[in-house]
Amino acid sequence: MNRTLLLVLLFLVLGGTAWYALSNKKKQTNSHVSWDMDFAVKNTDEIGKIFIADRKGNTSTFEQKNKLWYYNDKYPASPSAMGILLETISKVNVLNIPPNSAVPLMIKELAADGIKVEIYDLAGKALKTYYVGGVTIDERGTVLMMDGAEQPYVVHLPGFVGQIRMRFQLSEDEWRDKAVFNEKPEEIQSVFVEYPQRKNESFRLEKTGSALYDVQPFFNTTTKMTTPRRKGVVEAYLVQFDRLVAEAFETQNPLRDSVKALVPFAIVTVKKTDGAEKKVRFWPVEIENRRDDGRPFVSRYFIDVDNKDFMLTQDRVFGVLFRGYEFFYEGIPEKKRLRN
Repeated sequence: MNRTLLLVLLFLVLGGTAWYALSNKKKQTNSHVSWDMDFAVKNTDEIGKIFIADRKGNTSTFEQKNKLWYYNDKYPASPSAMGILLETISKVNVLNIPPNSAVPLMIKELAADGIKVEIYDLAGKALKTYYVGGVTIDERGTVLMMDGAEQPYVVHLPGFVGQIRMRFQLSEDEWRDKAVFNEKPEEIQSVFVEYPQRKNESFRLEKTGSALYDVQPFFNTTTKMTTPRRKGVVEAYLVQFDRLVAEAFETQNPLRDSVKALVPFAIVTVKKTDGAEKKVRFWPVEIENRRDDGRPFVSRYFIDVDNKDFMLTQDRVFGVLFRGYEFFYEGIPEKKRLRN
């Protein structure tokens, strides 16, 4: 009796072990993703270049240099736009396999309006190449097809509801970084701030030595201050140039030429220790009333950067730059130190 019971127990243990092994193997086999549906590059740190092209001839190239992304080998890329693009590339996942009846139309639409995406590693080796097609009727999925494959798939981003095609199809102004000033204080050689209509408040701030600065009137007709300079104010002012970002590019704004023909409110010129220089002109464009006393103030400015880029900025971001010459010296009432 004991021998029979022992044999039964042994049979159950061996049978259970065999079932577990077969079941686990089956799960591993079923979880395998074939090459034509493996779209994600999970480790975006290994990506060195991304090339995107549509059927209309528009192309965008992003390259990583010293851990920074550049757009079309000309402009710094927008950190937010690149973050969204890299997130999409790393998390894109197959949602479902479309029915055979839908495949011919999907392939036809990909051929007519697909977006080609090429992804390379830091050494220039191709990692993925696929085509981004249209969206599903419920707009929850997007059609993707691997280069060289015959089967398209409907993909999505886990946790995100919506189509992902637009994440690959931004305009140049949307891909570009909107930072106007992005300077390290220790790398600034001089800052000239000119107010054409209030010349006495214009000033020149220049580096004269290691952590030593001098502040002088911009125009010779302005009387020089004789009181001591406020300690730490120059250093605090230079810190403000560490990433000031515009609200938007206004490249196609029809008012661009007429605005640039006007006398600007302020002209801010920053020269770095390596000789690089940037000049930004500001024109008031939007006026609001203060909540506390109802007095009007400029809330937005159009700006021109080096006579190339035309942008829209907010006073709450750039207002910290609009100081007057007297601001840097002692003995001046607080209300006269601010220009906002």
